[in-house]
Amino acid sequence: DHHSLPSEGCAAVRRVRHIRSMCERISAPLEKKEGLWHPEGGFVEDVTKPEEKVIPKKLGSTKPSAYKEVLPFESFALSDEGAAVKLYFGLRGAKALLKPGSVTAIFRVQALEVVAKVNDQRSYRCHESILYEHIVPDKCKVKVKTDHILVTMTKAHAAHWQDLGVNRKAIGPVRKSPPDFGKATVVTAGGDNTD
Repeated sequence: DHHSLPSEGCAAVRRVRHIRSMCERISAPLEKKEGLWHPEGGFVEDVTKPEEKVIPKKLGSTKPSAYKEVLPFESFALSDEGAAVKLYFGLRGAKALLKPGSVTAIFRVQALEVVAKVNDQRSYRCHESILYEHIVPDKCKVKVKTDHILVTMTKAHAAHWQDLGVNRKAIGPVRKSPPDFGKATVVTAGGDNTD
């Protein structure tokens, strides 16, 4: 009983109780009232129902994309035939390996790209952004032979081809067109072509 204690003892008891209540308030979890805050103080109960969570639809699959291997052709040879240039892209068993329509050649005035798609994971490619001379894209052809792909390019000018591309390190006006210049002409071929 604090009445029997001297006044100093009562004050000490009150301080202990005060400190104890403060410690209880600090250690107690903070209560938050539900509802909307009102500017005049206090909370107004929210009468609306909580919104349902909307889960967005997945647009793509989570499956990682398969690795695609793009290789250079096994061998290459160039033959200047006068009015045309023949390119031989070596690929062992090309005729049996390639399906119809699996070889695509994109011809431009002074650019060439040849892609032979073996399957979804592997293809062979040759790309020359600036050819040695101009060609006539509409008159170019692609054929699949037993062990190679034959690309025949018709020349625009009577010039002797020494290489597939221009010498980019040469001094003087070697380039006739910017890289991959001109309208693309796409020609496809496959293993169904005859020798």
